[in-house]
Amino acid sequence: MDTITVRKMPFEFPDEIDPVIFEGNHKQSFGFIAGSLLLPHLEPYLIRSMKAAEEHVTDPKILDGLKRFAAQEGQHYRMHMKFNATVRRSGFPGLDALEKELSDDYHRFSETKSLRFNLAYAEGFEALTMNAIKQMMEPDGFGEDLPVFMQMIEWHFVEELEHRTVAFDVYDHVCGGYFYRLFVGIWAQWHFTRWIRRATAYMLKMNPPPKGNAKTAVENGMTQPPARASIRDQISAVWRIYLPSYTPHSVTIAPGIDRLARKYTAMAIKTS
Repeated sequence: MDTITVRKMPFEFPDEIDPVIFEGNHKQSFGFIAGSLLLPHLEPYLIRSMKAAEEHVTDPKILDGLKRFAAQEGQHYRMHMKFNATVRRSGFPGLDALEKELSDDYHRFSETKSLRFNLAYAEGFEALTMNAIKQMMEPDGFGEDLPVFMQMIEWHFVEELEHRTVAFDVYDHVCGGYFYRLFVGIWAQWHFTRWIRRATAYMLKMNPPPKGNAKTAVENGMTQPPARASIRDQISAVWRIYLPSYTPHSVTIAPGIDRLARKYTAMAIKTS
């Protein structure tokens, strides 16, 4: 997983979908959708931040990683835009206002915040999501015969693991500073997870679970991305990103994820 491959994927989505993508579990369904809605605003911001840092990067390896990071993220948010258009056709008119608020935040950060802030925000996002993805994906992904939405998520998550070191390396190379990265990173994690919670709560209000339906997705026999690690291991994995000794270079990725990377490379329309 040390190679960053840019893949243009062939995923297509139906004109209409049931937004309860995990049957019997409205909350997790809408949480995943909220995460997808976040990305066409967040990922262009990450790309802008990386491109602003480009002129300050003198290490050829870090520069190549930066460019591949930006190219991967560009593919990600465009694919999520296609899926999100399908979600909007299922209702939820209030999402427009929530998304505008988020978009305004990220444009304001690009225009008014320092490069150091924007790079620390990027690393805060990448560190937290990398660890969450490991908990959900390892040892070998989400399983076989996935619906197209979950194939998109699995492909995206594989690439997040591929470029897991880039934001850290660019911040450290261009700016550096543990305490600044720590505090901005924690604020960044609060900022984007708060938005996901708000969007999820709005969708639950508009499309609540049926009353008296206490069954979980597992009880209904539905599969969904599991957190396979124990609670203790999950806490330990998240805690390490806040330590002075943390580096994503020391994070090991299960061999099964590399097999998934090869699978999605084979599926891609184009790679570079």
